[in-house]
Amino acid sequence: MQVTYYTVATPPYFLGTVTLLNSLRLTENEGDVVVLDAGLLPDQRRVLASGARIVPIDGAFAHPVLMKTYAGKLDPAGVVVVLDSDVIVTGSLHEYFAVAREGKICAYPDRNDVRLRWFPEWEQTLRLRVPLRRDTYVNSGFVVFDSDRWPTLLGRWAEVCRLIPSEAMFGARSPFNAPDQDALNALLMSEFPKGAVGLLPEEDWAFGGNAKLEDLDTLRCSAHGKPKLMLHYLGHPKPWQSRGWLRLGGMDYVLLMKRLLFADDVPIRVSADQVPLWLRPTRGGRSVLRGLGAANSVVVGAAHRLPERFREPLRRFRKTVSGVSVFDCFGTWATCLSALCG
Repeated sequence: MQVTYYTVATPPYFLGTVTLLNSLRLTENEGDVVVLDAGLLPDQRRVLASGARIVPIDGAFAHPVLMKTYAGKLDPAGVVVVLDSDVIVTGSLHEYFAVAREGKICAYPDRNDVRLRWFPEWEQTLRLRVPLRRDTYVNSGFVVFDSDRWPTLLGRWAEVCRLIPSEAMFGARSPFNAPDQDALNALLMSEFPKGAVGLLPEEDWAFGGNAKLEDLDTLRCSAHGKPKLMLHYLGHPKPWQSRGWLRLGGMDYVLLMKRLLFADDVPIRVSADQVPLWLRPTRGGRSVLRGLGAANSVVVGAAHRLPERFREPLRRFRKTVSGVSVFDCFGTWATCLSALCG
């Protein structure tokens, strides 16, 4: 079975891409890996080239999130797997590939709070060729299909993405708050027949911050007592980015990421100076991670117990301090804790 994985890599997502690619290989998910290069730095490109084919993206896109559709220009064959570069795979995907070979476009249902997402504006703005119907809204961070069965999917996805007005992207109440994802769902709810989508078991997927690490060597994880095959770290900043110290409450995900960046058995290697302090495999890195993780957990736990009217000011406070360096962050969290307790 021919399988090809496609993911987009930008400089800020370099470490996420390395983590994804190493997770695929350690879980014995065979196949070609193609990294769509959206401006990688030379040293980043060199590191990734040791484990993937690097293809520079040629052409203008309104935002990097739309660039995953560029895979359609590469004449993909066999089973196509499109993944976001903030995903970790913790087990075999072969069962999903078998479903795709049967003719299904495989994706996970999105979170419960957006699973019924649907806008009539999609039809006119995206110039859909078939009237919209309502169906389950899926997450575009992991999509699997047989390119022989659905040869037009990537091309049409790219075409409708280019029709999204840039000013409409990411707006809280916009029909294109999640532009690539909204475009895909609009297509699946119109031009592709009902029943074409194979909804993957939602219990296999988890938000990365909710993951509980069961076995570091095998990458086995769970969430809410159930084993997970896919961890997707939604939202910003990511735990590997410079402001990621704000989101280290879910330390198990970070421990898993460190293993995928630095363990002796990973095929793609990075150096310690390419990662933030809390991800480094050193005594200092471990100490910083423990401190930041504990501080985040206390603040987040306290915030959840606050009345709703106090939660938004706390969110704004965290956003305000997001530029604080890691060396000042303990004092920042102390200020935050004082505010919560005072």
